[in-house]
Amino acid sequence: MAKFINVFALSIYRDHIELEDAYRKRLVDLVLELESADGSGKPEHSAWLGDTGGSEFLFQHEEFKELHRLIGEKIRLYAEGLGVDSEMIDFYYQRSWATVSREGERINEHAHEQSNISFAYYLKMPVGGGGINFVTYSHPNEFSPGIFTPAKASMGFIKNPGLQTWNNVTIDPKEGDIFVFPSKTLHSTNPNPQADTRISISADVTTMLRDSQGHETMMPHFSQWEKIGE
Repeated sequence: MAKFINVFALSIYRDHIELEDAYRKRLVDLVLELESADGSGKPEHSAWLGDTGGSEFLFQHEEFKELHRLIGEKIRLYAEGLGVDSEMIDFYYQRSWATVSREGERINEHAHEQSNISFAYYLKMPVGGGGINFVTYSHPNEFSPGIFTPAKASMGFIKNPGLQTWNNVTIDPKEGDIFVFPSKTLHSTNPNPQADTRISISADVTTMLRDSQGHETMMPHFSQWEKIGE
């Protein structure tokens, strides 16, 4: 009997981190304070991005340490879910920041090529506050360039659109949800259609082998590096 064998799937890890209401409110208030202190401005309809707004090291803030510890547990579960022995790896936060999306604001399509693992944790999420999009311009099943786009679907070219034939997938988060994925993955957010504010926490995570002996690929541990002279 004829069947499809699905290979080369992109796996987005979705989980949930429930915070006590008082702790969540403290973090929300701190994010809004950081946003207010940034006087650099931002483009119209764009969310406030802490990584370019002077607040790129949230993990250094004492109040955010517990949240980053909880997120770290999810990152290990993500790696283990892909079959990796996480005990052979050290995970490092490079940068960590908040984004604030008010009504009509969004985050444009981008990737984090300088890191290995990325995530989005929804600290504050109004119901119907806009989804997160995952995008590819090289869909493994695209036998002709551009055929698995929303434009083609709207023309009726794709009769039964699905994950096998879709180059832009939207997932609707709930408050407390976390999404973990390879940093090289193109992603964006839809505009927030609600009057209430949407706040997410993200980070660039680098992975290093604890012991690189015998490994040709993956980054050796920085403790073995040597800085080039000044």
